[in-house]
Amino acid sequence: MSVSAPAVSDAPGPESARLQTERVLSSEIFRDSPIQQRLLRYLVEQTLSGSPDQLKEYTIGSAVFGRREDFDPRTDSIVRVQIGILRKKLAAYYEGPGSADEYLVEVPRGHYALQFSTRKSASAVLAPERGTRPIWTLLASGAFAGGLAVFLATRLAAPPVSPSAVATRPFEWRNHPVWKGFFEPGSSVKLVIGAPLFMDLNGLLVRDVQVNTPEEIAGSAAARRLERETGAKTIPLEIYTGMGEAQGASLLTRFFHTAGVDLPLITNRLTKWQDFNAGNLIFLASLRFRTLGRELDRPSDFQFVGLPDQLSLLRNLRPRTGESEVYHFAMTSRSSGRDYALVTVWPGTFPGRRVMAVGASSTWGTAAAAAYITDGLSLRELWGKIGPEDSSGKTGLQILLQVDIRDSQAASTSFVTAHWLP
Repeated sequence: MSVSAPAVSDAPGPESARLQTERVLSSEIFRDSPIQQRLLRYLVEQTLSGSPDQLKEYTIGSAVFGRREDFDPRTDSIVRVQIGILRKKLAAYYEGPGSADEYLVEVPRGHYALQFSTRKSASAVLAPERGTRPIWTLLASGAFAGGLAVFLATRLAAPPVSPSAVATRPFEWRNHPVWKGFFEPGSSVKLVIGAPLFMDLNGLLVRDVQVNTPEEIAGSAAARRLERETGAKTIPLEIYTGMGEAQGASLLTRFFHTAGVDLPLITNRLTKWQDFNAGNLIFLASLRFRTLGRELDRPSDFQFVGLPDQLSLLRNLRPRTGESEVYHFAMTSRSSGRDYALVTVWPGTFPGRRVMAVGASSTWGTAAAAAYITDGLSLRELWGKIGPEDSSGKTGLQILLQVDIRDSQAASTSFVTAHWLP
């Protein structure tokens, strides 16, 4: 792909461009997207340093995404995919929180070098607070300038949502097939976090990834060996959770907060059957973990199969035209590979209640699924792909996502298919 130099006509100076970049990155659209943050900062510095010739697919893949020397852009589309996501996020920012910004940051089609320009009609400019010296007279080189830019960007970030805006926000996604029923007046929601099963042997905590229920401990060779060596009896514990589940919980909590709805957290072991009658529930857990939600007698078109010493898989129990009967997880290491995530919504056990299950094989895939269903751009894309509810009156929904994981982060998340469920 070719490159271009940044626009010079009516373009802001380098420091103003950096300040605008930090303003963009401090917005809600980019706040929980570390990959996009790293990519945009790299493109900004390369563009402003006068080195746009270095902005090639190979160098970006190596510098930003940690690709090795054998990285081949023809077979690995990570850079093109992430640049496309970056363009969408920048467009969403300038349509929303950045609609009054003076400076524009864009990635022109067909290029990797950024374009900086001044919006003549902007009503808001990056001006100093009353009683302070102009910010451009305070700028210095090196670490001080970088730290000051982050500080000023934080101070200049968009103000929090007003109470009146919060009151109307739920209507935006209230009728979305994924979220229908969760934002109805008077309804309540609880978030249930799944946790991996640990084995406690007199204070020694051991995790066997093939053991995910207390009943499976008896068949664990590791548990039997440790019991012989320690002389202790194994006690199952659920006291930790993955970073992906923690990140997903943060994303879901923020999503509900912007709608003016509380999302209290309860742990998996403390979930009771009465919680299904009390309100809506969201289970955020790996497909490997046992939760009360998985014990519901509810239909599912996909079956997770965890095979000992083999790659796990998803069986498509009702494959449709063009769909695979089996989807293989392909984690090439503990931190990279291909994962699949499922987002399932069922009618609850009580009229008017809803139950959602969000999870993947890995903790990072689970976080990616939570990010997908709380991101405005992804939700609009999803709505366009699945359309309105099934004409036969089915109200359950199951969505399959593919997640490309690199270095313990979701590099990309893509829609695979969706099935309506009774």
